[in-house]
Amino acid sequence: MHICMVVFGDLRFDYRVFREAQCLSQAGHRVSIVSSSFDPSPLQGWESIDLHLIPIDRSRSLRILYPAFWRQARPLLLAMHADVYHAHDLDALWPAATAAQQRDVPLVYDSHEFWIEQSSLVDRPLIRHFWALLERRLIRQVHRTITVGTSIAQSLQERYGLDQVTVVRNLPLYRSPVESNRIRSELGLAAGRPVVLYQGGFLTDNGLAEQIEALAGLDEDLALVLIGDGPREGALKELVRRQNLEGRVYFIPRVPFAELHSYTCSADLGLCLIKGTGKSFYYSLPNKLFEYLMAGLPVLASNFPDMRAVVEESGAGLVADPQDLRDIREKVQRFFADPSRLQTYRQAALAAAQHYNWEQEAPRLLSLYASL
Repeated sequence: MHICMVVFGDLRFDYRVFREAQCLSQAGHRVSIVSSSFDPSPLQGWESIDLHLIPIDRSRSLRILYPAFWRQARPLLLAMHADVYHAHDLDALWPAATAAQQRDVPLVYDSHEFWIEQSSLVDRPLIRHFWALLERRLIRQVHRTITVGTSIAQSLQERYGLDQVTVVRNLPLYRSPVESNRIRSELGLAAGRPVVLYQGGFLTDNGLAEQIEALAGLDEDLALVLIGDGPREGALKELVRRQNLEGRVYFIPRVPFAELHSYTCSADLGLCLIKGTGKSFYYSLPNKLFEYLMAGLPVLASNFPDMRAVVEESGAGLVADPQDLRDIREKVQRFFADPSRLQTYRQAALAAAQHYNWEQEAPRLLSLYASL
């Protein structure tokens, strides 16, 4: 069948969309994607997918960009003559739903997070109300709903009275760990210096400030490296400057997912200490958790239900209260105090990666499409 996906986001960094599109294409489906484009340079690795990119000026307000994208996406989607429209997240659901309704074909809603419970909407009741009304209205037209974890699936079912929500987790394609010194080489760090890594978005109140402050109270030899970008980048860099931590906390710009594995493999400990600001964070099961496991990194994660379940089942690390600086410090020190224990966690992470990978998860997506 011809599947048309709709994405408001940068395809260079959206590993979930890439995995799903490639999976469906390799299964024999024709896949087209209508997406925003923040960068005019050519996309690498998407050659098997029919891409229709809408240039977006990222410096403008989302209140302007969303309606502009929806208006431009609609005629492109209608021209696709697709058999199924697949909306990646709530900000792509409106044009996908319109096209599916006019073409009288199924609509798939792929909720990458608990959208209306995002931290950025917690203190913005009017905007949150708009998104809540939009989701409640449009989800009635959806034939299949997908999300990233069990807790969000249950929440969507309860909120909208859905019979079923399919869980397709954010698991990476399996890769063996690689010998890499990329982070130390790029930042000029000493060979034996311990590297604690966070990779991902610098989002509103997601716990990064607490992680910086917690690690500031630890051994000065330890380096905290943050790979990514986002709306809080400037504030985080100012926090580092204000506390004179420039030689201990380092920033690396966002890395395309095709290159990220080599960076991850060059660290010693992966942080997944997402702060529970909003239920979307509390119920999250982020890419980075599984990317750390695949790189053989021990993990320190938030003591929230979905993340805790993975860490405890895998034995690949510890959990902590992401707002308790003392707890974070104590857990980080515990990792590095005993090299043999650190090695045990590494081996557990690599073993877990044999189970937590896209090759094991993809049949859920293929089964959903078979049901259509």
